[in-house]
This record gives sequence, C-alpha cells and structure tokens, in this order.
Amino acid sequence: MKKKTDIFREVLKKARDSFEKEHYERSVTMYLRARKMVHSKKDRAIIWAELSWVYYRMSDYNKAIMAAENVLQDNPQYKALADIYRILGFSYIGLKDIVSAEHMLVQSLHHDSDSDKQKFVKYELGKLYFIQGDYDKAFPYFNELYTVFKETNVEDYMYSTMFYLGFIYYYLNNIESARHLFNQIITEKPKDEYIASAYYGLAYLEYHEKNFMNVISLCEKIITIREDFFDKESIGFLTASSYFQLGRHDIFLEFYSQMIKSYPNGRYRSELDNMYNSTNKST
Repeated sequence: MKKKTDIFREVLKKARDSFEKEHYERSVTMYLRARKMVHSKKDRAIIWAELSWVYYRMSDYNKAIMAAENVLQDNPQYKALADIYRILGFSYIGLKDIVSAEHMLVQSLHHDSDSDKQKFVKYELGKLYFIQGDYDKAFPYFNELYTVFKETNVEDYMYSTMFYLGFIYYYLNNIESARHLFNQIITEKPKDEYIASAYYGLAYLEYHEKNFMNVISLCEKIITIREDFFDKESIGFLTASSYFQLGRHDIFLEFYSQMIKSYPNGRYRSELDNMYNSTNKST
C-alpha cells in the first residue's frame, strides 16, 4: 500500500503537469485534492500559491485573488511574497480595479525590486500610472525598462515600452525625444502593429505642431497598415479636426457624420460638436 506522502506527491505532480500542459480544469481538481491531504498551514500556502496562477491563467481573477489571499492568511511569512503580490496585482488588473492593482504591484516591488521577473511588475505599474495620466510616476519605470528589454531582446515588451515612453515624452512636452522614439520603431521595422502605433504617435506630434496635412497623411498610413487599429476613434478625430483646421469644412462634415454615427457617445463628441456648430455659424 502506498504511503500518504507518496500519494500526495503523485497528486501534486499531476497538478503541476496538468498546469504545464494547460489542462487547467484538471490542474485545479488535482490541487484541491492535494490541499485536502495536507494539515500544515505552510504546506497549504504553497498549494494555494500555485493554484492562484492556475486560476489566473483561466482568467478567473476572483478565484486567483482568493487563492493568493489564502496564502497570506495561512503563512504571512511566505518565502515568495513578491510573487503573491504580483499575482494579486495582475488579477486586479484583469478586474480593472486600478487602485487595488497599483497597491499590490507596489507591494510586490517592495519585497523584490531586483529580480528579472519583476520587470513585468514594473511594466504593468508603469502602464497603470500612464492610464491615470501620472506621467512623472510612469516615466522612471519605462525609462528603465527601455534598456532592460533592449538588452534581453524581448521584442513585444520592448516596442510597447518605446510606444509608452514616446507618449510620456509627448505629454511632458519633450517633443524631440518622443519623435526620436517613434521614428526608431519605424526604422527597426518590427510587426505591423508597432509600426502603426509609431505612426499614431507621430500623428499626435504633427497635430501638436499644427502640421495638419501631415496628420491626415499619417492617419491614412495607419489604417492602411492596420485596418483594425486599436484606436480608430482617435484616428477619425485627428483626421476630422485636421480638415476643420485647414478650412476644408466640406470634408470635415463628412467625417463628422461618420464619427457621430460610429461613436455617438464617443470621447471626442463634445469637441466635434463645437467644430460642427462653428462651421454652421460661418456659413
């Protein structure tokens, strides 16, 4: 007859193997079975920690948070607290709870800011600050990560970091540094999505400098490269507004009609309506 410890090891191995093979439902079943077989809180904490990542991969963020919180409850001195706070932060991002996510990611860096894996915590934290418009806080993270991802050749994160850093420079009114980064992305010829995003950044710079014909040309390039571009609403606004600024009210009115139809409660509705009303007054 097998010893209980041998059975436990077999169940735990099956849980881990299933996780590696992305058989998450089976992995959960095996982990929960293993949890019932242990009596030490420290041992339970280890199982909860591993289970939290399974739930996260399943996009079941509430259960991932529950499992991670159980780790902290069973063993407040858990040896990898940075990992627990990281999974909590990532899970709150999945739930779009920015305040809680920021708190957890800061806690993760408090326990470990040097490990290579923590660069992803810094990346997500930088994004949260960027989303909130706190560019001074976002800048040091992306500035550091630009070098880190460049050295490790993590392409997706590198070009995404360059994109965010370029816009941070733009919002902090460092136009030349922003232009340099966006042009660098285009020169290095990565995936189409990053090239389109770089042109998107340049379109904002040209709009800032009132080079409206350049804005229109860049917006056309973006849609040609990526018809499913992630922010077509802004592309439409930049184009419509540029035609308005150039005095081409006939073309502006065409874009205005398209925009209010596609985005009736869009982010730019008020500005577009003001332009439209101004156009009617001048005719």
